[in-house]
Amino acid sequence: MLTDRQQDTYDFIVHYFDEHGRAPLLSEVAHGIGLSSQGSVHGYIQALINAGLIERVVGKSRGLRLVNQDTMSDNASVILPVLGKVAAGRLIEAVPDQSEIDLGEMFGGAGRFVLKVNGDSMSDKAIMSGDYVVLQEQLTANHGDIVLALVDYHDATLKTLLINDDGTVTLQPANAHYEPVTLPAERVMIQGIVVGQLRTYP
Repeated sequence: MLTDRQQDTYDFIVHYFDEHGRAPLLSEVAHGIGLSSQGSVHGYIQALINAGLIERVVGKSRGLRLVNQDTMSDNASVILPVLGKVAAGRLIEAVPDQSEIDLGEMFGGAGRFVLKVNGDSMSDKAIMSGDYVVLQEQLTANHGDIVLALVDYHDATLKTLLINDDGTVTLQPANAHYEPVTLPAERVMIQGIVVGQLRTYP
């Protein structure tokens, strides 16, 4: 049996996973259950570990894992080492670094999904055919966002959204060979905004 505080801690961690697709920091747990200090949180988390409800992942700042969870956080933790910085301009020596990047933490989260790009209409934004774009699912977007737009409930396209003063929106390509399309706003449904991009090489 868990104490009330331990149950509150567990409920917060589960809710955080559901909402963000990753583990909370200890400071976020403390804030989430109304504590000003992280000291007591360590004890609550250890009790949850002892109860077999969560596990600790060594070496990660967000090093908690729900036992038997089937959320994306269980699969999405793909950690690659960051070995340094390299110039893309003039030649300079790469700067050593020993940090890591968790691709799941960078790209994952509630409401995130991936589409493979087919076509070159966004090439001037460095989005090439064959790339994978990571999108945040949402129904609204700001002027200038790169969005997945559904036109007339039928045709989906990836374009920059321009919001005009006359009640229309423009779906702006990033390639001079394609014409922008301006439509009444009610004909365009936003399905998500681009938050990341992946590209692989043979």
